[in-house]
Amino acid sequence: MGCGLLTFAIFGSVIPLLTSAAELGDDCGVYGWDIPASPPDATLLQVHVLARHGDRVPWEGQSCWPNDPSVWECTLNSAEIPMYSDSQYGKFLPRVYRKVYKFGESLPGNCSVGQLTTIGFNQHIQNGASLRKAYVDTGFIPANFDGDEIYLRSDDEPRTLMSAEALILGMLPPNGSQTEVLRINTLDQSIDYISPNPMLCPKLGEYTKEFFESPIWLSHYKAVTYPLLIAVSNAINFTVDQDSFEHFSDCLRTHKCHQLPWPPGMTSDLYDACWTELAWQYYNQYQYPSPKEIAVVGIGFLLKEFWKQMNSSVQGLPVEKFLLYLGHDDTLIALTDALLVDDGLWPPYASMIIFELYKVPSSASGFAIRVIFNGNVLNLRYCSNQALCDYDEFSNYIATVVPTDVAKQCASRRRWTLV
Repeated sequence: MGCGLLTFAIFGSVIPLLTSAAELGDDCGVYGWDIPASPPDATLLQVHVLARHGDRVPWEGQSCWPNDPSVWECTLNSAEIPMYSDSQYGKFLPRVYRKVYKFGESLPGNCSVGQLTTIGFNQHIQNGASLRKAYVDTGFIPANFDGDEIYLRSDDEPRTLMSAEALILGMLPPNGSQTEVLRINTLDQSIDYISPNPMLCPKLGEYTKEFFESPIWLSHYKAVTYPLLIAVSNAINFTVDQDSFEHFSDCLRTHKCHQLPWPPGMTSDLYDACWTELAWQYYNQYQYPSPKEIAVVGIGFLLKEFWKQMNSSVQGLPVEKFLLYLGHDDTLIALTDALLVDDGLWPPYASMIIFELYKVPSSASGFAIRVIFNGNVLNLRYCSNQALCDYDEFSNYIATVVPTDVAKQCASRRRWTLV
């Protein structure tokens, strides 16, 4: 008999600070968009949804800048109960336990670092409603959760786990009085591949180190990065260097999305420049030494899982029809780089990329893939820039960006340890 924890999200009182992101711009979240209707003469077989978690508080506990008055008050928590089996409690939950973060232990306030906010939770409820309209109301999957047809996957971070809970809540609201136990599959951090992981594949860390020693980086740093760091530091009278740049930029965004003040002297133009620069660093990092080589040792592990499930569906084997994955911004950056469909923009909170597998009699292989990113159908260059990509063409490309010999491809002179 297995053992585990039954967990679910709970809300406290509503605070305006963390419940409204209206008119703050797409960088504070893109969600609830309409999913384009299926192509004519195509039968939907399988859907993979990969989403970034929703809105959150800063992901590092250190101060954002001197004299920052912001206090982070979180009203969204999770509760859990130890359990031995999925059917242990049925209709009756005798006691639940709520984890509460001590006030001001890391961030000023009662939030944990990187904690999902009520904004983020509601963003994914709206995403779930969009998925329900496209895939439940059309009869593709049943209105009640069925573990044989629906697969849930997240890394082991509270903000991604709770985002998955919110998305499923919007997509398949509870039906009836009996407690439902839904399994969210996860992995230990050291071996997870929902995002590129140098602990899993040390070669990835070696490529990252080489990128930041490469002529392309050194030239860019001299021409763009360093002048920007100087401009920001002079504007706010506080030193921001390359080591603190990502944390500082994240603080700017979380403050903006929660309508909290920036440091005196910070401007919208400098904010935009910071995020343009950070996006450049990440997208170029996941293209070095080439999009294919970095994918094989990074996001290719996740793509390989997608591809395996797609192949099973094409072959008519028993497999889930709807697969949901919750990850992070770097998940989507690395994935779009690997698929050669990146737009160079930072993926907003709650972004989703959807892979639809169709049976298409007119396609050369009889099957095809459609990829949708934040409401836009993507034309894949290795499929003659077609929106509906023949499955054999898609597979021929995917075979070049997934690992085939992990021991050999991940070997590195550097040693990575989990701390």
